[in-house]
Amino acid sequence: MRRFLVTTSTSKFQAEPHLHAKILVAALLVSNGVRKDAEAVFYLRDVDKAVKIVGERVKRLFPDEESAIGFLKKAFSQGRQEGVVVKKGSRDLTAGVVVGPSQVTSCLPKPPYTYVIELEAAGIKPDCGLNIGALPPHHQVVVVNITTDRLLRGMQIVI
Repeated sequence: MRRFLVTTSTSKFQAEPHLHAKILVAALLVSNGVRKDAEAVFYLRDVDKAVKIVGERVKRLFPDEESAIGFLKKAFSQGRQEGVVVKKGSRDLTAGVVVGPSQVTSCLPKPPYTYVIELEAAGIKPDCGLNIGALPPHHQVVVVNITTDRLLRGMQIVI
């Protein structure tokens, strides 16, 4: 399982809904459907709520930004959707190795791992990094997914 943890807030989502939608789409969708081995978790710091979208169970998630924004709005406010789990608090947000965009130590983890994107600082200290911090957050997610797919297929990775 690969988990993408986005630390954010409701005000950050209202200011940049398209960025959140791009991250969601990049984390869970692949050209021929939904990634069954991925989760996207949005931790809303200001309301202390974690909204997890489970790739294996999600329904009605489409690749266009506008519908993804609508999906997130509904998930953040109501949470009553197939494949959406809402929990109060920040417990159990990470699974396996915690990876960030850039760190001194770099690694290429195989699942399970959690890749952290801090749109709002949460003080999560990754175990290792991938040195892709200069990329926009949604591009980081794409690179992580492609790299992980290649690792799982046994292909050689060049960084």
